[in-house]
Amino acid sequence: MATTTIRQLRPGHIAVAVLAANGVDVVFGLNGEHILGLYEALAVAPSIRHVTVKHENNAAIAAEVYGRLTGRPGVVTVTAGPGATNSLSGIAGAYAAGAPVIHISGGVPDGADLESFHGVDDPDVLQKAFAGVTKWSVRITDPAQVADALTRAFTLAVSGRPGPVHVEIARNVLDGGPVEVPSIAPAVLPPAVPAAGLDRLIARLDRARQITIVAGKGAWWPAVSAALPGLAEALGAPVAHTWDGHAAMPTGHPLHLGLYRGDASHPEVRTYLRASDLVLGVGVRPGTEAARLLASECAELVCLMADDSPDPAAGPAIPSMASLAATLRALAEGVRRRPVSDAALAACARANRTLREALSAELKRFAAARPWHIGLAIQALAERMTPDHIIVSDVSNVKLWAPLQLPVYGPESHIQAGTWGEMGYALPAAIGAAFARPGRKVIALAGDTSFLMASSDFITLCQWKLPIVMAVHHDGQTGMIHNMQTRAGGPVYATEIGEVNFARYAEAFGAMGIRVEEPDEIGPAWDRALAADGPVLLEFMAGYDFPWPRLPRLIAGE
Repeated sequence: MATTTIRQLRPGHIAVAVLAANGVDVVFGLNGEHILGLYEALAVAPSIRHVTVKHENNAAIAAEVYGRLTGRPGVVTVTAGPGATNSLSGIAGAYAAGAPVIHISGGVPDGADLESFHGVDDPDVLQKAFAGVTKWSVRITDPAQVADALTRAFTLAVSGRPGPVHVEIARNVLDGGPVEVPSIAPAVLPPAVPAAGLDRLIARLDRARQITIVAGKGAWWPAVSAALPGLAEALGAPVAHTWDGHAAMPTGHPLHLGLYRGDASHPEVRTYLRASDLVLGVGVRPGTEAARLLASECAELVCLMADDSPDPAAGPAIPSMASLAATLRALAEGVRRRPVSDAALAACARANRTLREALSAELKRFAAARPWHIGLAIQALAERMTPDHIIVSDVSNVKLWAPLQLPVYGPESHIQAGTWGEMGYALPAAIGAAFARPGRKVIALAGDTSFLMASSDFITLCQWKLPIVMAVHHDGQTGMIHNMQTRAGGPVYATEIGEVNFARYAEAFGAMGIRVEEPDEIGPAWDRALAADGPVLLEFMAGYDFPWPRLPRLIAGE
């Protein structure tokens, strides 16, 4: 009589089999006692590379950027307790950015004692901690749940508005013996089809006299960004962008208009918006500040954004970012194609010209200042940028200048920390970008405080010999806070961070370190750094005591 052998594996191996079935090729994480059962399986998974970080939050940020660039969830693996909570801020940043991430943590055993190792009294503390910053947070205490939970996580991460999912696997599950292997198949992904019922929107667009498109954070998504110029050309509509929508539309496109940020917008943008009878907020999420400001100053606003709970009054229901891209293409094909007006082209040309002139005048205004203006270093990078470069920027003074100075060719030209506003973003973001786009030159822009927050993983990019240029604005201050305190008229307090020679710091890890003391050294330093094969740290000894780049002030020459 024939017998059937039931295949059995330990739960950690089942979890890794789900990762492999869903095309995961890299995992960012840090091993620990409560997750050894998962790492036992990762060690023998030939298709998956593991990037060992030195701080768990850096793993979360690297996975966020990997997910944003590839459209596939970045994966984070951390141990229980502090291993998981160390990464909580990065996962919140991924939620704010709308980035697909699978966050897998260990957990205390089911029925653990009070004050167990890596635990507190409540064994569900991690599940609860991550619930507010993820699309789904679950604690697995039954080996039979592992495959289904992880497969569901891959579906949820890219459905609706993308975002992170937290899956905690209790230690007793990972440490348990072999169990029957369930059927494992790739997650079912939402179809890349246009939103239903576009005929009414097409009719509204055809009736409109003048249309403006405002590209928000969701338009940065690579597939959406690729479809955006075609829609703009079909509608004859200039494209403005929110702060975090920078790079959604190439700056060299004749319909690129400029920054929209309420009363801090480019004046040409507000003028054109107010003269339009319909504004399309592509990638603008209803309920956000950008949506509220736009609704307050335009005649009619329609938001096109993937959402888990769409508002029919704001725009059509779009089930995924792939569907949003398909919706833009369908609209471009379905609307009455209209020629681009001379007025629209002239408005875009004026906006871009006046921005360039204003930035140039601002840098000349402070040409003799010492320490010198960090905008000089960013401008020198802008002049050397190519479509193959990937720029990531941190939360610091560089974040204020980069979206105004950098030319962009598409979303990969500039990746920013999102509205979560987490310092220490650029270094791990650059690591994530380097793994998402192997061989591409990645340039990370950060202030010295931000760099120090993440600097434990400078060794990681050196270990992997990643082609990353880490550019650090060295001013010895938390410069943005110094500026805020100065403008408020109060005392400047608790902003000094101490002195470090960052170039020599880089050399201690075997990387190239370049210190730039004077403006005439900036260009040659960028040339040397960009030509290098491996990691480089550029240290710019620039100042912090300069006005912030508020566009109406710059354009007016004040």
